[in-house]
Amino acid sequence: MCKLGQVARTLFLLALAAPLLADPRYMVDYLLPRGGSRGTTVEVEFHGFSLENPREVLFYEPGITAANAFAPFARPGDGFKVKFRIAHDCPIGEHVLRVRTETGLTDAVTFWVSRFPTIYEFEDKIGQNDTIEKAKPVPPNVTVEGQILPGPDADIDMYRLDVKQGERVSVEIEAARLGTLHQGGEIDLAARILDASGKELARNDDSALYVQDPVVSIVAPKTGSYFIEIKQQIFYPPRQAWYRAHIGNFSRPTAIFPAGGQAGTTIQARVLGDPVGDRTEAIPLPAKPGRFEYFGDAPSPNLLRVSSYPNVEWPADRATLPAALNGILSKPGEVHQYHFQAKKGETWKVQVFARGLGAPVDAKIWIRAANQERHLVDADDARLTDLGLPSSRATWYIKDQQDPIAAFKPPADGEYILGIEDSTGAGGPDHVYRVEIEPLRDAVYTHITAPEGYQMPRLASLIVPRGNRWTVDVQLAQGFGNTFKGELELEARGLPKGVTMIAPKVPKGAARVPVQFAAAPDAESQAALIEILGRPVEKGVALESGSRQGFAFHNRGGELPWHFVFVDKYALAVTEPAPFHVKLAPPPIPLMQGSELLLKVAIEREGGFTGPVEIQTDWLPPGVSKEPTVTIPAGKTEATFRLQANDKAAAGAYRIAMSGSTTGGDSYSGIGRVRVSSEFVELRTAEPYLSIELQRSSVERGKRGEILGTLKVNRPFSGKAVVKLQQLPRGVKMVEPAPSISAGDKEIVFHVEADPDALAGLYKGVTCEIEFQEDGQTVHSHTGSGILRVDAARSL
Repeated sequence: MCKLGQVARTLFLLALAAPLLADPRYMVDYLLPRGGSRGTTVEVEFHGFSLENPREVLFYEPGITAANAFAPFARPGDGFKVKFRIAHDCPIGEHVLRVRTETGLTDAVTFWVSRFPTIYEFEDKIGQNDTIEKAKPVPPNVTVEGQILPGPDADIDMYRLDVKQGERVSVEIEAARLGTLHQGGEIDLAARILDASGKELARNDDSALYVQDPVVSIVAPKTGSYFIEIKQQIFYPPRQAWYRAHIGNFSRPTAIFPAGGQAGTTIQARVLGDPVGDRTEAIPLPAKPGRFEYFGDAPSPNLLRVSSYPNVEWPADRATLPAALNGILSKPGEVHQYHFQAKKGETWKVQVFARGLGAPVDAKIWIRAANQERHLVDADDARLTDLGLPSSRATWYIKDQQDPIAAFKPPADGEYILGIEDSTGAGGPDHVYRVEIEPLRDAVYTHITAPEGYQMPRLASLIVPRGNRWTVDVQLAQGFGNTFKGELELEARGLPKGVTMIAPKVPKGAARVPVQFAAAPDAESQAALIEILGRPVEKGVALESGSRQGFAFHNRGGELPWHFVFVDKYALAVTEPAPFHVKLAPPPIPLMQGSELLLKVAIEREGGFTGPVEIQTDWLPPGVSKEPTVTIPAGKTEATFRLQANDKAAAGAYRIAMSGSTTGGDSYSGIGRVRVSSEFVELRTAEPYLSIELQRSSVERGKRGEILGTLKVNRPFSGKAVVKLQQLPRGVKMVEPAPSISAGDKEIVFHVEADPDALAGLYKGVTCEIEFQEDGQTVHSHTGSGILRVDAARSL
């Protein structure tokens, strides 16, 4: 068990109780405590909505296991308790997790693991530890879990650390990074280090390493007590302002140089920003390229890059491609230049890593021929899609986007120069950068993202009841500089036994397709992490692929999240059986451009379920729209669902499915509902049977006139079709009965009548509605655009 006693920990949890978030509904609003220490067991409370019958906690990486015993709250839907067992070698830092309940899968939330022992603040009202005299003493190298308490007055938390002269006093805070709040800005904290007299020795608000979370470290000028003050930078009445403060004598470097190296090698790195002074350390790098976390003895890592090619370090000004260029913009206004040879026909990806690694550099790069001044490439900020992180709203912005990325195609064989500088002209001893230049490779990423960007189970989760189906839109994003334009197949990896994925081929240029997951009746209820990858249909084509899902864990005004989490796998849950199945009848006729079509939907009820079911379809072909959700009333089993196609809808054959969900819970997100899908059926879209060109006509007030239409038959149809005029000017009506036509007709004549007080003038946009009877369904099609002039009555 955790060293903290059961009673003390319970008091801590009660002290941290706060109002729930009223903005978009989430299943898990927050966890308490927000983290734990390696090698301990921690009882964790899940607070939220629709959390009845929890069955499993799914972690995205190893190191933490959850007990099978869940203790529900007095109101079970509000939450539960469960014990987390944290391994001695558990990775330090953020752990993403979800909870599988009997019928659902929660949003992704986080739990944080520390290398240090955890102690708790134990403040249940403001003023208990807000001064030097009341400061809570802490031993060196601990993680304090605390809270800026809610209330009309500002809460200040003070801690005392006793150190010897020459030792570090280091503070690092996790607050915004915890992602506790979904919306708001009251966990923007600041930290100060004070001496016994209250004199400020150091302070920090924002940090290049961790954005809104402060990092500060000093060398103690003498032996004695030092005080760490934690408070809001700007007071705002808080709701859930929890934090984890790492306090001790650990080294907290601000940068590592070089910021990476070649895979499988050991770099001799300079550790920068420690108040004791810079030092050199041998850092072994893993064999796999990508991001690497270097901790030393710090509570959070410095990020490094591992590449497949060698380092070039400034002031060396020449590189052989591919290469990784490493430097420090140590002085304001400094510009570094590197020479390299390149050939026409090559395409290189040039990517900067600086701000995204935690360095205080807002880089920009340029490339020019060695014998010219004109720039061939200029790059500053990047888009998230450029960085292979497509699963987000386009308006969101994170620090990684300050690192530019560019594609360079040499116009001729020769020597070129790459320049890098800070776009603001800043510089300093820890302004480290790394530029990786490698051949540009085609890539495609799948992602599952709700249009609003939030975690919406209805649109962005994979929850499959046993013996049933779940349909979700899988979106595809092209990698940076992609040249691949072919047809794709989707491949699922890691599916649980008894679960299959049914996916159409992805046509050229398509960015979204419906994908269905089916769970056999005997599939085990469980949660799993899976990948959905894109594979070229054409054999022998090289294409990298990956899965991407991103969450803004702490969004705020201006769509500038303080903390983002990106994962490279999707969570899929197989849940208990649903009380109904959805059956969608294949449409017997095509949906024509400019027309509408009724789909017949039925539900098969089971287990005495009689409640209402809402039906809708989430994916439709381009140019096809739908009516709002249709409800099958309690006790009923059938409904119709209307589709409309505009005149630009592309003709073709598509697979669509209809989803049905129970009512109650949250209709917007789908939380608290059981949702299943029908099997796919084929929807054909086609050009209309005919079009009508209306000739320009006129009618006199108080009299009748004629409008002549010329028919163009695109496809033969049987029987008669009735045609009515639409959008006639006020005071003009079509004379009944409406004329009818057959496939062999060439013209149609409409008789119209104008009232004596009809408004004279020229009216555009008169159209036709054609009503066909086909396979027992009335089909309405719209065509034509004519001009009718209403004239004043002529005097006798």
